[in-house]
Amino acid sequence: MAGMGKDKMTSVYASNDSSLHDTDDQDFETDLEDNLEDKPDTPNKTTTERYLDACDSLMTVPVTKFVRQCPTGHVDLKHYGIRNIGAQAVAIALERDIIVTSLCLHDNGIGDAGSVALSRMLKDNCFVSNLDLSENKIGKEGAGAIAEMLLENASLQEVNLSGCGIHGKDIKQFLDALSFNPHLKSLDLSYNDLGDEGAIHLGRALSKNQKVEFLDISWNNIRASGIEALAKGLAGNTKLLELDLSWNCFLDEGTTHLSSALAQNRCLKVLEMHSCGIHTAGAFKIADALKKNQSLEVLRIGKNPFQSSGACSLLRSVKCNQTGALRELLLDDVVFDEECVKELASLLEERPNFSCSWDVSIRGGHAAKGKKRKPDIVEIFLTFVRTRGLRLIDLFRMLAKDGNATSISKTEFIAGMKKLNAPLKDHQLRAMFEVLDVNHDDLVEFYEFLGSRSHYLKTVRK
Repeated sequence: MAGMGKDKMTSVYASNDSSLHDTDDQDFETDLEDNLEDKPDTPNKTTTERYLDACDSLMTVPVTKFVRQCPTGHVDLKHYGIRNIGAQAVAIALERDIIVTSLCLHDNGIGDAGSVALSRMLKDNCFVSNLDLSENKIGKEGAGAIAEMLLENASLQEVNLSGCGIHGKDIKQFLDALSFNPHLKSLDLSYNDLGDEGAIHLGRALSKNQKVEFLDISWNNIRASGIEALAKGLAGNTKLLELDLSWNCFLDEGTTHLSSALAQNRCLKVLEMHSCGIHTAGAFKIADALKKNQSLEVLRIGKNPFQSSGACSLLRSVKCNQTGALRELLLDDVVFDEECVKELASLLEERPNFSCSWDVSIRGGHAAKGKKRKPDIVEIFLTFVRTRGLRLIDLFRMLAKDGNATSISKTEFIAGMKKLNAPLKDHQLRAMFEVLDVNHDDLVEFYEFLGSRSHYLKTVRK
């Protein structure tokens, strides 16, 4: 160190004082030496400065939106095409950042290299809590890097890896890490190719992980054997609140395993099983589980080829379970015969707030449109406010960190609605925030919040 200091001192001062050549500086160090050695690390540079330096070094064009959004804490660069090199620049910039909590890089052409760079950054960054890498082909190496990161990261609560080209053989390391991660609450793995192999690993992770509350594995080519492993993990899980299994063709055999898990599970509130190849026998199996389950509130099981008798068995089970929590049954594209209509009418007499949707009703040989509807997110939002006995002004004060605040950030809105157990998924909460944020400044003012009712009334009139 001292020898290096001598060379530096000599190079700096030789032109001004030649006597320094004869100075013996082996026994001391100077502050100047420390400053010169620390300079390459630029610890005092801002996130923007680090980003611009990284872009210059990597010879890529900076994204102005990134620079503009960093101070807000929410970076949304979906569809920007930054690719691997841009992701590396973002990683360098955020490594020491303490402001950004949400990072969305959806559909940016990011591959293995970019995913690895971002994962390394998240090992050191302990402030980013929401990461969206959906629609980027991160590959096996990228999935492995994210797995290593999850073993060290203590801040991530939501991870979206939808449509990332992840295969079952590549997911084991990731799911092993998930088993021991005590922080992650929401995981979206939809539109990948986990298959039965990945589902088996996931089932084991579910049996160990008692933190994840939301899991989406729709569109993953999972069959009956994969569902069997998932069901075993679900049966003993005590934390998962929402599970989406839609568009996995596990057929009636898979429902046998799920039925057993639902009879034992005590925490799941929302289950989606659209288009899973469930026939009437499978519907009967799920109906058996509904007689015993005490926690499920929403069951979406439409677009399956079971007949009216299957739908009727589901309605009977709901009515039979007097202590059950089910309040919404979605049977899209399912035909109701006259017996189904009578069964529903009888159920609604006992539970007037129960909601059921289906395709058509057959009455006296004639087809009539059923109560098929896809509620507007604003309608769901306002219904939730009403059923909680709140006024909009009351909810606004509850969501704002400062009770006297005149605006709410996206983070405050989403976090607050989740704490209140609102029946909206993460993407729906984000969409609801966009509806409320009329002037698109990433803040919802009080007058904008009150305008949600007007928005809904205009929609209904249309």
